[in-house]
Amino acid sequence: QWMLLFAFVGLVLSFYAFFHNRGFVSGTLCDLNAKINCDIVNKGPYSVIAGIPVSLLGIIGYFFLIVATWLKRKNPEDKSLTRFLLFSSLGALLFTLYLSALEAFVIQAWCLICVTSQLMMLFFTYCSFRIFIFERKQKLLV
Repeated sequence: QWMLLFAFVGLVLSFYAFFHNRGFVSGTLCDLNAKINCDIVNKGPYSVIAGIPVSLLGIIGYFFLIVATWLKRKNPEDKSLTRFLLFSSLGALLFTLYLSALEAFVIQAWCLICVTSQLMMLFFTYCSFRIFIFERKQKLLV
């Protein structure tokens, strides 16, 4: 259940960031100063990769994680879903670490929406890892 919550919150935050990036909503929610500023991060040159907004990648990624998590809940014995959840969330976590490094060392500004989404991915990955370890231990007991 926690994984669905983390992925859903990440999806909502990614939608907000996407709408902000496209100019549909204002970023005043998290434009606190020059260092904590969604406009600088979410509308700058690093907010797009190969013409695709990073926030859109977040929407797609979180959507797949929600679907996979839901399928895992329906089929708890499916170990391939566990591996998918673990490795896809690890890949996404590495990507969020890259984005955090950009915020810290290149952009030198932080987007609260982005950082919160990155935390959701960290929590999701932790839960995926716990399920993976639990299932491995169960396999050893059988």
